[in-house]
Amino acid sequence: MTRRIGLGVVGCGGAARTLYEPAFRLLGNGRIVAAMDVDESRARGFSETYGVPKHYTRLEDILRDEEVEAVVVLTPPHHHVEPVIKAAEHGKHVYCEKPFAPTIREADEMIEACRRSSVKLMVGFMKRFNRSFRLVKKLIDGGELGQVFELRERWDNARIWKMGEDQYRLKLYSGGGFLQEDGSHPLDVARWWLGEVKEVNAYVDIVAPDRHETEDTACVTLKHGSGALSTLHITMAAHTVGDESYEVFGTRGTLVMRWLYHSSRSPEPALIHLHRGSRETVDLTLGCSWSPLAELRENWQYLKELEHFCDCIIKDEEPACKGEDGRAVVEIVNAAYLSAWRRERVRLPLRETPSFKEFFTRLRSESRWEIGGDWVSWY
Repeated sequence: MTRRIGLGVVGCGGAARTLYEPAFRLLGNGRIVAAMDVDESRARGFSETYGVPKHYTRLEDILRDEEVEAVVVLTPPHHHVEPVIKAAEHGKHVYCEKPFAPTIREADEMIEACRRSSVKLMVGFMKRFNRSFRLVKKLIDGGELGQVFELRERWDNARIWKMGEDQYRLKLYSGGGFLQEDGSHPLDVARWWLGEVKEVNAYVDIVAPDRHETEDTACVTLKHGSGALSTLHITMAAHTVGDESYEVFGTRGTLVMRWLYHSSRSPEPALIHLHRGSRETVDLTLGCSWSPLAELRENWQYLKELEHFCDCIIKDEEPACKGEDGRAVVEIVNAAYLSAWRRERVRLPLRETPSFKEFFTRLRSESRWEIGGDWVSWY
């Protein structure tokens, strides 16, 4: 009989109720035994929906629950530090959603707490468990593209509405905006595919200063240790429905991977084409089941990463996405903000972790853009 790890969910908001829903229902080597949220109605509603036997409103209570072997932290990033550190102190293994933290100082505190207590720490970069991304990684590592010298990433979401008081995204108190939140995904992919980042150069802007307190648009250039270059163009001020694409340039071929919408919200594979010599095109797009349930069981990235996390606990192995991987992306984001703030390239590793409130406040006050009207885009 397969052992099932007792999981406690900390944070019962949108991520828990939408993105992770199939994972919680289909997880074979883990089970949700308790849920916690400071909002009692959210905690109770989550428990009733998924048949979770216990729900709490205090972090200490769920951490004292002996059935909880590990916690799944799905709170906003500026609320990761306390549950991660306290979970470690209670001897609970930790799965933490990305972005790992607003600053490398907080990331270091969480990593050290888990190391000190000898518990597993995994960061939720689900792209690494998506079969389309894994295929491209295999092609790069296998030399199918030759020497990879450039990666171009585009991540545009149409999400240009006014943020409510209870929504943390693009609020000054979150410590970062769209680059920190959604940009963490393509930045991790760039590091995963091309290796460690040595230098960061970035331009950051607020196109909707009447709606957003932190950045909604950015262009980031990374120089990797291998010598390869990667760029990320990201905005939420798009009139399209969104675009996610990756172009990998190698000496033996150019690979283009594009999603019909966004990989975060669909179990369907990406469109993948490999081009050689300007004339040959090979379609590498993976197949897709006619059964949505079968597709979720076999390929849903959130399910696959939770299965991996539970498996690491059962087998006493290190997770594929460790705390250090989460920290590396936090460092890149911090370096991007510093680069835009000081208008200079920033070398890694970072030697400082400043507060970026002054930067965002200035950026907003100096914004030359204006949305105006009643434009509310669809995400």
